[in-house]
Amino acid sequence: MKVFLSIFAALVFLAGCNFQQDPLADASAQVREGRLPDAEKPVAEKPLPKEALQIDAPTLVNGRVGSSMEFKIQGRVMTPDVGYKITVDNLADFPGATYDQATGEFKWTPGKAQVAGFPSIELQLKVSLVTEPNAVNPTISIEKKTISLIVVNTYSKPIMNTVTGPTSLLVGKRYALEFTLEDVDANTAADVAVVVRDCPSSYYTESIAHFVDVKKVEADPAVPNKYKGEVSVELSNADNLLSGNYCFALGAVSKHGVISELYKKDIMVEAKMKNTKITYDTFPNLKVGESMTVWFSIFDPSGNGLVSIVSQDDIATSLPGSSLECRKHTSNKSQVDCTAVIQTAGASPRTYTFLITSENASGRTTQKVTTIHTLRVPVKAATP
Repeated sequence: MKVFLSIFAALVFLAGCNFQQDPLADASAQVREGRLPDAEKPVAEKPLPKEALQIDAPTLVNGRVGSSMEFKIQGRVMTPDVGYKITVDNLADFPGATYDQATGEFKWTPGKAQVAGFPSIELQLKVSLVTEPNAVNPTISIEKKTISLIVVNTYSKPIMNTVTGPTSLLVGKRYALEFTLEDVDANTAADVAVVVRDCPSSYYTESIAHFVDVKKVEADPAVPNKYKGEVSVELSNADNLLSGNYCFALGAVSKHGVISELYKKDIMVEAKMKNTKITYDTFPNLKVGESMTVWFSIFDPSGNGLVSIVSQDDIATSLPGSSLECRKHTSNKSQVDCTAVIQTAGASPRTYTFLITSENASGRTTQKVTTIHTLRVPVKAATP
């Protein structure tokens, strides 16, 4: 009987253990499945912002069958110590074309087969800039650009090949842009003229041709019938020019008076950052012992910048119990709204001044301007 009881007790014990055979039965799903808690998961580095990756190449290149189309495709990464590589993704679509990554030189001579009997054809060259990962920036960032190649079948008039240079300009500066053209009828650069014209009407651009001037035209010693030159965009005295999309057009005129198709150059102009203004800088007279709440704003008069408060005096130091709080406007990035609560109990009769330093910064460039505003709080003696 004792033996039976011993065996029965052992069986009961083993049966009870079966319910706990899994040592992780009470553990969380993350532990059972071998998943890291969210707090311990590695956070993937974000790619560089689009503004940090720049592909420097013309958006449009004009050419003709049998004549070499040559231009540069280069790039920049606006972050220190980040390497990159530029590739032409569809180079095989342009028979005989070459791209030198060291110099950025692209060369291609289109043949009759590419135009296929049409008067002209548009081909798209696809370019990629890819960053090289390193310890500081392990994430690969990519920027792409499509370059339109317009190829005419036969030569009938001069061809403005390219207009290259910066596409984002700041008011207050002068910029030089380069152009290349082809003129079979010209013997020397003296036979070639380049004219500046307004762009064709557009719903989103305005002409800036009146700020553009042709500086020089010279023969390209390396390529027959090819010429190059420079135009300046003079914005040094264009203080009233607003931020926005602008354009101008260039045309090459042969010695026979035949003009090329106009080459339209689109650019973005950013107005000079302006000093901020304040809506209320002198408070109404207060008598000692009185209090007042005043609301005012600090804003960019052009409405283009990002306004912020850099520093402000502590009003409570001179007027105990007073306060000044400034916050960004809920929907207007170019404005900061402030609330001043003035307490004059125990104050001396005089005008108190307080300084607020604001900054008006560009959202696209490093351009910024600092303004110091003075708040005046006149306090008079209490009436006996």
